[in-house]
Amino acid sequence: KERSCCATRTNETATKYTSMTPEYLFPHHIVLGYIVLWALAELVAASIWPIRKSCKKISLLHCIVAFIVSSVWLIRRIWLDGDGGEGGSGLDAALHNFELPGTLEHHVVSLSFAYFIVDMPFAIAFHPTFIVHHAICIVAFAAIQGYWKYLPESTPFYMDFMSWDTTPSPPTEYKHKFFKFLNKSAKETTDSSEHIDMPLQLLMGGVNGVFNLWMAELGGVFFHINRALEDTDMELPSRGLFLFMFTFTRCFVWPTYLFHLFRSATDSDATHFHKVSMVLETGLFLTNLNFLYKNIAPIWKTGRLIPGKPKGFHRKWLDRHPLCKRIAGLFLRKEKITMSHDSSGSSIPADVGIDPPADDELLKK
Repeated sequence: KERSCCATRTNETATKYTSMTPEYLFPHHIVLGYIVLWALAELVAASIWPIRKSCKKISLLHCIVAFIVSSVWLIRRIWLDGDGGEGGSGLDAALHNFELPGTLEHHVVSLSFAYFIVDMPFAIAFHPTFIVHHAICIVAFAAIQGYWKYLPESTPFYMDFMSWDTTPSPPTEYKHKFFKFLNKSAKETTDSSEHIDMPLQLLMGGVNGVFNLWMAELGGVFFHINRALEDTDMELPSRGLFLFMFTFTRCFVWPTYLFHLFRSATDSDATHFHKVSMVLETGLFLTNLNFLYKNIAPIWKTGRLIPGKPKGFHRKWLDRHPLCKRIAGLFLRKEKITMSHDSSGSSIPADVGIDPPADDELLKK
């Protein structure tokens, strides 16, 4: 396995690269390629739909693709590769392991990194709510790939984890493979000690990034399903499923995940990267809680799952779906879900007036 091939860097090599900021071998074309790909997708979508709708279509595409590839990575890591890796054992250590460039993990990180870069101008123009979210994601994915080393050393965000003594060194055979991939000649790869000694930029915390992406998109998939089913007969159940999955991932799965990050960041051998991960992950978690609150608050205020719908909408829908009505009866009073009939035979809510009008100002927020 490529991940298990990383060996500990020798003290001589570590000293050599600690005294200066070296150039690293790294496949920057992977990120650049995905940026071009997402930019083309945005242009194609904008030529088919209005600009706002095209943004939603590309967001849906990213959500589906990111969830699929991160799920494949998760299955491969747990069932095929196991939960080991360099730098320790257990989930706390695995979240901040090193990874070789060009792997599936790197492609998953680069895919979403490029998407958020391309989508940021649209967020600024049309969806200001997502500006902070996109900014945190961009900064986090950049840190994972080591791009913070290009910042001025005087800034508090500067970090070059390749210069740390604890950073492993990729095996020589992987460097040869990497040179050949970059169309280097076999002679140059074999004979040039200068190129062989040049360090290969690793990824750090890729497990953290990809697992976070999978966890976030698990709720995001149901959000896009709900948005796709608006004004259809399945809008009401899809809305309920979205809120359930989003609440479950944000209020149960994510806090458990944060616990491991906090524990690793406060450990005695925690690095600057551990603390950075904790801060960025906490910020991302808070932005998701804010989004969840904006979806839950109107429901709490109006007592209706879809506050914008007219009075009696929910009861009429339940009358058309007896099974769902029986399930709802396990949690709600009968008068809340039952339609009665007036003298003319028209159906009216059993408790006319029990549903307060939707708060338009709250919904606009």
